[in-house]
Formats: sequence, structure tokens, C-alpha cells
Amino acid sequence: MLLDYNPTMKLLHFSDLHIGMENYAKLDPETGLSTRLLDFFNTFDFIVDTAFKENVDAVVFAGDAYKTRDPNPTQQRGFGERIAKMAKKIPVILVVGNHDTPNAEGKANTLDIYSALEIDNVWVSRKPELLSVPTKSGALQIVTLPWLHKNDYKDVAEKLKLLYEKISPDSPAILLSHAEVVGAEFGSEKGMAIANEVTIPLPLIQDKRLAYVALGHIHKHQTLSKPGDTPLIVYSGSPQRIDFGEEKEEKGICLLEILPTSQVARIKPARSTGWKSQFQFLPTNARQFLTISINLDPKDADPNQTILDQIKKNKIEDKIVRVIINIPAECEEEIKMDLVKKSLSSANFIAGISRNVEKVERKRLDIEVESLTPLQALKKYFESKKYTPQKQKLLEQYAAQLLEN
Repeated sequence: MLLDYNPTMKLLHFSDLHIGMENYAKLDPETGLSTRLLDFFNTFDFIVDTAFKENVDAVVFAGDAYKTRDPNPTQQRGFGERIAKMAKKIPVILVVGNHDTPNAEGKANTLDIYSALEIDNVWVSRKPELLSVPTKSGALQIVTLPWLHKNDYKDVAEKLKLLYEKISPDSPAILLSHAEVVGAEFGSEKGMAIANEVTIPLPLIQDKRLAYVALGHIHKHQTLSKPGDTPLIVYSGSPQRIDFGEEKEEKGICLLEILPTSQVARIKPARSTGWKSQFQFLPTNARQFLTISINLDPKDADPNQTILDQIKKNKIEDKIVRVIINIPAECEEEIKMDLVKKSLSSANFIAGISRNVEKVERKRLDIEVESLTPLQALKKYFESKKYTPQKQKLLEQYAAQLLEN
């Protein structure tokens, strides 16, 4: 939790919006848009509202605004409207991510429009550089490391060193980057990569002149620095869930405070001069995913009712839900899918109902089958399947009629 004092500077750090991820979606009847597109816009609205509510000095976005390099006009409009709303009162700094970066170096990226239009209070960085951003609490220095083409990483260590040397001790400095840092733990987004991955050694972003390192690219929120270290190195993670691989991950944004170490020393002795930071992870209104796994008992007299009862035990309202039903081979009663679907009607979206039927290894009959008549062989088979005497008798009658014809 944040400490009870007036911070020198307050920032909001978020990344990896990935607007355009529209799996598990249906059409919204009021807008005609994908319900998942609206989910991502609603989460972006939460971020904008939080920035105003917390009265932050600046908003830093660590890359990947869209799912693809070619977002459609509706996606671009939704992103742009919210950036413009924040920029009316708060400086907004954007670095380019891998999903924003075109294949060819000469092509514009998905964020270049904000630079081309020279929109007030919006900075876009597509190369390593040092920005000086004026805020209501003073200047904020930002070293940027956007996603680069593979060959551009060869001299990135030297470029960062030169940028660190330009940092002035008179105001706080952070690093804003979209990159994979060695030691970071991936979530399910690893399969979304659309470019060759290049990892950044952790020591390259541990310069003591930085108060905070705001990272994007990895969807799982995590801190790479050790407690008490400067700078704090943090992946905010993605603010909205992508798929069931992120079902149990908390999704959110980071609210951080930067203050002089002299002010920190009043509370806890500081080990160095300069600037320190601390952050709070704020969960967003991300759509929840839920997997319901049901294991049926072979002796269950009413498996359909068991399935319905198990579903009722879960809070499925407004969630994206999938159901996995494990069915033993001995369970002969047919699963009534219409009843299962009806029981899930309050879910936002039914992602699937899987029926996994157990396979039973065939038993070998320890007899000479060649010595049996067809009816005798069938009888032995029915006995091995443990059919009831009534069922065996009925099947034998049908078999006899077929053989007579």
C-alpha cells in the first residue's frame, strides 16, 4: 500500500491493451460491435477514470495498443478518443510495442498518427531517446526503449548508457520500455508473438539514476527488482484477459509515486541519494473467465442433474465460461446438452462444453472363440460387458432373428 504523505510525483503505468482481441465474442445488439471489443474499451475507460481520480502527473503506456499491426478504423477511433480525453489534462507518453511495429522500417506504426498530428500533451517514442515531459509537479525525465527491429538491438547497451549519462539529478527519471527482460515469467501470451523475440539483460535497466522502470510486453504482472532496490522494475501486465490461459491471473495497472530519497529517509533510512519510487497494483474491471470441471460417477443415477447441480455451485453471471464433463464409460445415459446450455444462460459467453468419455480397455476372452457358435460368442461378450440378464436376453433374441435371416 502507498504511504500516507504527499508524493512528489504520481504516475499511472499500463501496457498491452491489445484492442482487437475478439475471441469469445458476440454482437452487442445496441452498438452492433463485438462484446469483447466493448470489454477492452470499458477497461480503457476504467484506466482513464483512474488517472483523473488519482490526479496523476503523467500516464505512461508501455506498448501494444492493438492486437495487430493493422487495426481497423473502429479500433483506432476507440483508442484515440480515450488518449485524447486523458491528454486534455494529463501528459500521455506512449512507446511502440511489437504489435504496433510494422514489418518494414519505413512504414508507419499504429501510434505514429499522434506524432504526425502533433497532438498536445501526447509523446510517442519509436526509438531509444530521453524525453523531458513537463508535469504539474515538475519535469519528468523518461528514457525510452520501444520494441526494435532485431538488428537494432546490437548496440542497445551503448545507447542506453549514453541516455543514462544525460539524466539530470534535478528531477526524477524513469525508463519506459516494451521488451522481454531476462528472468521475466511469461503467461499464455507467449503464443501471440509476431516477431523474433530479443531478450534484454536485466543489468541494462538497473541504472541507479532511474527511480522506476515501467515495462510492457509480458501480460503477467510481476516485479523483477528485489525489495528495497532502486530502481523498481515492474511489468504492469495486461489490463484485460485474453483467453483461458489468463483465467486465474489478476489483471490491472500500476499507480506509482516518485519522491526524493530525503523524504523517504524521514520514514526509513535511505541508502543512496536521488529518487525513490513505490507502487500499488490496482485490479481493473477485466472480464472474468471460468472453467467448470465435472467428474461424473459411474454409479450416478442421474448424471444430468449432477451436472446442473455442479454448475449452480459457481458464480457464472457475466463471465466467459467453459464446461468440461468427464464421463465414465459405464455411464450409459445420454447427456442432455440443451439442459446444460440453458443452465449457463446467465454467462456472458459459453466458450464450449466438452464431453470427455473415458475409454475402457477391451477385455480378452480366455476361450477359443473358434469353438463357439455365433450366439454363444455374443453371450460371452454380453457377460464381459456386465449387461443385466434382461438386456442380455433381449439382445440374444434380436441376434437370433438376424442370424435366421
